[in-house]
Amino acid sequence: MPITAILIDDEPLARQIIREFLLAFPQIEILAECENGKQAVAAINHHKPDLIFLDVQMPGMDGFELCTKIRALPTNKTTPVIFVTSLTDFKSRARSSLSGGNDLIAKPFMFIELAVKALTHVIRGRVVQQKLAA
Repeated sequence: MPITAILIDDEPLARQIIREFLLAFPQIEILAECENGKQAVAAINHHKPDLIFLDVQMPGMDGFELCTKIRALPTNKTTPVIFVTSLTDFKSRARSSLSGGNDLIAKPFMFIELAVKALTHVIRGRVVQQKLAA
């Protein structure tokens, strides 16, 4: 079963780097790439991704606020959200958890870290969904 993902980052280069890396895995399908919260909410409402990569610092709605909105959507209460951000201080890490994020990866990131965390959270998310469906 393919793994579907949505990338949300206002920086085109950051999206491109994550996209190029994920395309190396044929089992991962990128459903949408969004540059702001409004686009992201529309894409997430339209698709049911297995995984969301989310930047924090974006114009308008920041990633923490967007993650809170994602968690309010009935179909995305358990969808793994991985923050990919340059903010690595304790306060940002705490806010990522409090807003509903599953993990935080610091930019610049190592590709292996992105892969391991993505696969771990997708597998964990699918197990949770199976338990909820049972």
